[in-house]
Amino acid sequence: MLTWSKKQTVVARSSTEAEYRSLASDAAGITWIQTLLAELVVSSVVPALYCDNQSAVAVTHNPVLQSRTKHMEIDVFFVKEKVLTQQLRVFHIPATNQWADALTKPLSPSRFLFLRSKLNIVDSFCNSQPL
Repeated sequence: MLTWSKKQTVVARSSTEAEYRSLASDAAGITWIQTLLAELVVSSVVPALYCDNQSAVAVTHNPVLQSRTKHMEIDVFFVKEKVLTQQLRVFHIPATNQWADALTKPLSPSRFLFLRSKLNIVDSFCNSQPL
């Protein structure tokens, strides 16, 4: 699912809430694509959504609504419904596997070079070979 940055309309109280709002937004986009594919009679597999925040993934798989998540109730119910009806799968992905970190975070030179190689970025000054 392609996402882009935009000004948020709400302020998150925690990183879990921010990640969960992102999960809900991505789930809505995935739902739209699934509906389009169904209308076009195109078969598809159950999509997987990966999140690096363990708490957000735990909220998704916890059948009980916690008092700490009441203020983001609509997002929680939406994503949980998709997971329970097996229209979406949500998994945790460790931060070490976040290839986009090379574009968004300060990293050690060795970590940066490793992640850059995973992104197949080409150095146009040397040659057309991936770095």
